[in-house]
Amino acid sequence: MFKIPCVLFAGGKSSRMGEDKSLLPFGEFPTLTQFQYERLKTLFERVYISTKTADKFGFEADFILDPPEVDYAPTAGFVSVFREIADERIMVLSVDTPFVNGSVFQALISADDTELDAVIAKTAEGSHPLCGLYHRSLLGEFERI
Repeated sequence: MFKIPCVLFAGGKSSRMGEDKSLLPFGEFPTLTQFQYERLKTLFERVYISTKTADKFGFEADFILDPPEVDYAPTAGFVSVFREIADERIMVLSVDTPFVNGSVFQALISADDTELDAVIAKTAEGSHPLCGLYHRSLLGEFERI
């Protein structure tokens, strides 16, 4: 089990989708978010959900809310998370990536180094900033955005 906290980002606007993808049913679960949360709890000691509001979810979880004055932006989530969690590093994952498995997380952790600010997943399609390991050293940059 990974000791680093994992934060599931589920506060996006879903503008291209036309509806809130975090609330879509997935497998045997009423929502994709609940599926991801339950799955990630088997891999990480601590799992949090970053969102604009926890009211839309019908299950208990550790939610970290974005500031109400900020529109939909992952940077607001990063700021809230680093202000809420004291850890030096966090693993982040977008709610709409249910097939990212433990080997991907292990690869990101193995590639990490104290000299780095982040380790981001990369595939042939490009970089995936909402699947990565981030260091607290980036908080100042996130606060400036």
